[in-house]
Amino acid sequence: MKKVSFIFIFVLTVLGFVKAENLEGYRLFDKIVLVVNGEPVLKSDVEFAKEWYKIKDDKQAQEKIIDSILLSQQARKLGISVSPKEVDNALLSIAKANNIQDLETFKKELEKNGISYTKLREFITRDLVSNKFLHFYLRDYITKGIVEGSVEDVKKIRMIYISKDRPDYESVVKLLKEKLNKNNFSEYAAKYSDDKFTADNAGLLGEVKKGDLAEELDKEVFSRKEGDIFQVDTKEGTYFIYIEKEEKKLIPKENLTEKDIEKLKREYDMYLKKLREKAVIQRFE
Repeated sequence: MKKVSFIFIFVLTVLGFVKAENLEGYRLFDKIVLVVNGEPVLKSDVEFAKEWYKIKDDKQAQEKIIDSILLSQQARKLGISVSPKEVDNALLSIAKANNIQDLETFKKELEKNGISYTKLREFITRDLVSNKFLHFYLRDYITKGIVEGSVEDVKKIRMIYISKDRPDYESVVKLLKEKLNKNNFSEYAAKYSDDKFTADNAGLLGEVKKGDLAEELDKEVFSRKEGDIFQVDTKEGTYFIYIEKEEKKLIPKENLTEKDIEKLKREYDMYLKKLREKAVIQRFE
């Protein structure tokens, strides 16, 4: 059966390489039309999404934005991010698809056509983070295929995320600093983690390789050894991380059959449905 690369699975990604001239005449309309778990969506976002995804209906564009925001919010909770370089590379790919060879020229061309480079960068960043999270979440489903790959340092980690938004933030962080150990880590993760993914899985985030996590987490995780438990403070909250195991491992190239892709799509739809059920979505139109 024909095999298809993972990158083509999720058509919701912004990397559709839309021609810049198709967005000519686009203008911003600043007005809040949605709030997704406290994150506002402007009318300009919806107008941009309609042009970017090549759809005419406001509601369809809003639904795509909601899905992307929910996934990126989950990614942030798990410390998953993309680097500025990754965003630049994605933008450069789009520029080259429009026969432009550098970002500065691309930016000027966008501005000439009334297209917000900042808005485009926001969309690209959010969708790259969303796709990286999906890749991570669905990793168990995509480890089949050919055995070709590269040997990398892999660490199996458990994580507890404590959000600064919770009223008992300081007391919970203090408790974990004093009491947390490898024997009770799973129990405390299920009880205290503000991230549903890790709370539901007793703190288990799974196997990570260098570059999977946000830079501040990535740096700490790959400077530690097996058995270490440590704390990482960020602007949004505090992470407690336990390195349960580390090893050198062959990371396969991910090639999937069409049947595998259908299975992934079902899993993806189910996961998004759960996120939507728990989300607070306010509409102002």
